[in-house]
Amino acid sequence: MELEQVRTRVAPAALAHERTLPVLPELTDLFPENGLVRGRVLSCTGPAATSLALAVSAAAMEAGSWMAVVDVPTLGLDAAVELGVPLHRMVRVASGDWASTVAAALDGFDLVVTTVPRGLRRAATTMLSSRIRQRGAVVIALGATEELACDGILRTEEPVWEGLGVGHGRLYRRHVAVRSGGRRAPVERGVRCSLPGVRGRLQAGESGPGELRCDESQVARLTLVS
Repeated sequence: MELEQVRTRVAPAALAHERTLPVLPELTDLFPENGLVRGRVLSCTGPAATSLALAVSAAAMEAGSWMAVVDVPTLGLDAAVELGVPLHRMVRVASGDWASTVAAALDGFDLVVTTVPRGLRRAATTMLSSRIRQRGAVVIALGATEELACDGILRTEEPVWEGLGVGHGRLYRRHVAVRSGGRRAPVERGVRCSLPGVRGRLQAGESGPGELRCDESQVARLTLVS
């Protein structure tokens, strides 16, 4: 489906200018306003950046918002479903001109998840920043970016995987620390959660005692051996 067709279809819902979009209860402590403020840009960084962006978007999409994913070819649909994203409200777009494509998406989508290319002209980023505020969308940039000014940063740190035994097993749960900061959040906040949890979706807190764990470096070594 063409981006223009989808934008026309969802515009009435996307342009209802409530101030915030909901987030999962497990993540509200990361946000001073307890939700995603329209017209702002967030950056998700660290080893679980994409999973966190999906989890952050899930509650708003379940409430009726649509999401455009621009230039994120590595985003897995199975992982998105597992984290609670309704696929019928997500549109994936490969752009020829990133700035123009994102600008078009802002006209009809509440959420835009994207990777920001390097070397953007200042005029393009200034135009986009203004348009984001005017349209009341929330843009989630994957990875650290100096090209587009971010109002908040969500960092995933200290990843720990579960599921591998001695010579057997399957990775099924990843614990991470998530910390928020940025110019709109001068006081750093943090939560620990599982991305994904035992039943797939995000879960707050850590695992119980006695469960086998391995950190990210061990996962890398095991992958090389296999």
